[in-house]
Amino acid sequence: MAAQDPGHSRLPSLTGLRFGAAFLVFLCHSFVLGYFDPRTEARLAPTAFAIGWLGVEFFFILSGFVLTWSAREEHGVRRFWRRRLAKIYPNHVVTWCAAILLALWAGQSVNLGNLLPSLFLVHTWYPRLNTIVTINVVTWSLSCELLFYLAFPLLHALIRRIPPARLWWTLAALAAVILVLPAVARAALPGTPRLPGQDMSLTQNWFLVSFPLIRALDFTLGIVMARIVREGRWIRLNPLVPVALLVAGFAVQLANYPGLYSLSAPVAVPLALLVPAVAAVDLRGGRSVFRSRALVWLGTISYASYLTHFLVLEFGHNALGATRSWSAPVAVAVLAGMFALTTVVAWALHTLVEVPAMRLLGGARADRRRPTGAPPVPAPAAALARE
Repeated sequence: MAAQDPGHSRLPSLTGLRFGAAFLVFLCHSFVLGYFDPRTEARLAPTAFAIGWLGVEFFFILSGFVLTWSAREEHGVRRFWRRRLAKIYPNHVVTWCAAILLALWAGQSVNLGNLLPSLFLVHTWYPRLNTIVTINVVTWSLSCELLFYLAFPLLHALIRRIPPARLWWTLAALAAVILVLPAVARAALPGTPRLPGQDMSLTQNWFLVSFPLIRALDFTLGIVMARIVREGRWIRLNPLVPVALLVAGFAVQLANYPGLYSLSAPVAVPLALLVPAVAAVDLRGGRSVFRSRALVWLGTISYASYLTHFLVLEFGHNALGATRSWSAPVAVAVLAGMFALTTVVAWALHTLVEVPAMRLLGGARADRRRPTGAPPVPAPAAALARE
């Protein structure tokens, strides 16, 4: 979940896409937190998990692309790290504390031994389920993002050394590794104990879903795609082509549920192609549904909504009756209300915590004292915009 960097503002459709990714994760949790009657929820489960993995994969790839697109050498590594930490930690600390208070209100037990690793976002480095999914479940992805941010200066420097003619080969190599990893996990990692309802063990699931070093491959895909566009190596691909590939990858996920290929691997390549395809539309000044004012605003608060939506869904359901479920039409209406509430809470968190924290800790005041104006567009990207 990258910040609204200057370079990102030149690609508003990517901000709209961020909302799409966040909404997919919202739908995933909506389908499996007991709002629907048990029979309907069982039917929805494969779709729920597939779209959830799709949404998170999208976040990781998009983060790599946006950070690379907006990177400027004069900003410096320390400034970059300061801004990234100012972006993720204040919102995280506030929601972490809120989650504890809500858990106590709901009568749930609170184990500080499990909680403290999540506070410092190091809770996904070891396959211990009670630690990974403690309190605010969605923070497992922040543990991965923290590694991405810390490693970005090095990754970016290494990928900048790749000759432009070899960038597509680099992308193909990364994609091949991601596609083969589920088979590696099946062959090399213990197959027991199995996760409930899944055709995989906890260790296999952790390795493919939560282990930051493995998920850094997705982030690196985004870095490579951004460099391909910057170097003028992007092919003029209609966004409908990666969308069609994405539909096919989604079908593979559903067909393999609940196996290892029902996770992110089948959709990694289509998403890696979709991000630059949509960005290229912005650079050419073409029409894009993702550039609408509403979607861009929702994308702007998407980090806050990502952090708060699970708490709203979980404890909102608890307030309505922890054991209650509803028929599909009623459940959809209730969830529409939960989405509206999530949006209000996310707007408040973004306005009262995220923006002030970025101004105070991220150096935004210093940025405003510098000469204003749009950041320079790389020459190949400028040429693409004139096509």
